[in-house]
Amino acid sequence: MTINHRAEAERHLSQASFMTGDGPHDMPVNPAATDAHLRMAQVHATLAAGQHSVADASAYRMALVTWRETVARSVAWGLMHATTDDEHRRWRDVTQRLDEAGLNIDLDIDRILPSIDCTPAIGWDSPTVRAAKRDLDTPF
Repeated sequence: MTINHRAEAERHLSQASFMTGDGPHDMPVNPAATDAHLRMAQVHATLAAGQHSVADASAYRMALVTWRETVARSVAWGLMHATTDDEHRRWRDVTQRLDEAGLNIDLDIDRILPSIDCTPAIGWDSPTVRAAKRDLDTPF
C-alpha cells in the first residue's frame, strides 16, 4: 500500500488549523495536538517532495533511454545506407564524438543492424570496402 504523502500533509494541516481559535485570545484548544499535526504535516510534505523527485528521475531515465535508442537507430541506418565514404565517415564521427562524451552506443548499433538486414561486421564498413568485399565474393 502506497501513501499519498501530499494528501496526508494536507489532512494534518487541516486538522491543525481546525484546532485553533476556540481558546482564549484565539489560542489553540490543545497546543500539543496542533503542534503534533503541524510536525506530521511537515514530515509528509518532505516525503511528498521525495516522491516527486523519484518520479522525475524515473521520467528522465526513460527519456534518456528513448533518446539513446533513437540516436542508435539513426546512426545504424545512416551507416548502412551511406552511399559515399564521406557520408559514412560523418556517421562514424558521430559515434566517436559520443564515445568521447562517455556515451558509447556501438553495442546498441551492433544490436540494431541485424534488424535492418545488415551484419555488424558489414555495417561498420564504408561503401568502398563493402563493394570490394562483394567483388571478392562474386565467383568468376
